[in-house]
Amino acid sequence: MELMQATWLNRGEEFLVRESPQDAEGYWAGAPAAYYDDDDDVLYLYYRLRRPRGQGRGYEARIAQSHDGVHFQDVWVVTQQQLASPSIERGCLVKQPEGWVLYLSYVHHETHQWQIDRIYGDRPEALNITTRTVELTPSGINGHAVKDPVIVHQGPLSFMYVSYAPASLTRELRSEDSLHASDDVFTTGLVKSHTGLAIGLANHPHRWVGEVLSSSLTGWDSLVSRITGLMPLDTVYLAFYDGSASVTENYEERVGIAITADMKHFYKIPREEPWMRSYYGSLRYVSPVKTPDGWILYYEARTASGSHVLCGRKVGHL
Repeated sequence: MELMQATWLNRGEEFLVRESPQDAEGYWAGAPAAYYDDDDDVLYLYYRLRRPRGQGRGYEARIAQSHDGVHFQDVWVVTQQQLASPSIERGCLVKQPEGWVLYLSYVHHETHQWQIDRIYGDRPEALNITTRTVELTPSGINGHAVKDPVIVHQGPLSFMYVSYAPASLTRELRSEDSLHASDDVFTTGLVKSHTGLAIGLANHPHRWVGEVLSSSLTGWDSLVSRITGLMPLDTVYLAFYDGSASVTENYEERVGIAITADMKHFYKIPREEPWMRSYYGSLRYVSPVKTPDGWILYYEARTASGSHVLCGRKVGHL
């Protein structure tokens, strides 16, 4: 696999972080979210393991730690059985003054909808599943799903960007339509995936603000526009987002770029094609993280077999 089209992103060699559970279609290691702890000089990486539909889907999520950003050791794990969930999706680990918090998205077994909970721990390896409390639900944001949190701290404020399905954009339902029978409304083609924002203070729930990035009217990102990571560049933030044009590309999104100066209003850098893709197509969930040695991008990429693997690339100082 290789990154294409965005020259500065091609710095350094791509390296493999985690293989797919099996080298076949529908098996993934991915949905990474990176956090660098400068107190201990440790890089933490959340990632998710997935099997095909009917065989467990997102069955396990892990947190791994590294001192060089390339070699990782798993230190924590949660399973779908512990959550009583049909599937686990992306999470976001952050350090707060009182300890560590993992914001975790998963399908709730009763509502069959994606939601986000938070889990506390003194250390990443000591995250306690019994501390789990609800952070965001679809009913709380006037949507049909909410998942894939991305956290950015500015002073005392915590900005949480999430993928959500706006209820206002639901296609007209017919009698045979069912939004949540599949435990994933995004596979139905009846909704769009936009990015919303919730803002909070440390150790306080995030409060919903509203939509900040919508799908384009036409083109390769006209169904999905999901922010996956932000990085500061001078006076603006650069945002990576996943995009797709139709439900047939669900699971196989590619990457676009947007910028913001105020954390609320995003401007897509227009292109007729995505900014980043793997050699075999899909490249998604780009998670940038700054370390003393420079920036590293982690992402999930499609392989020749149709499996997805977790990769990284060091892009240095910008």
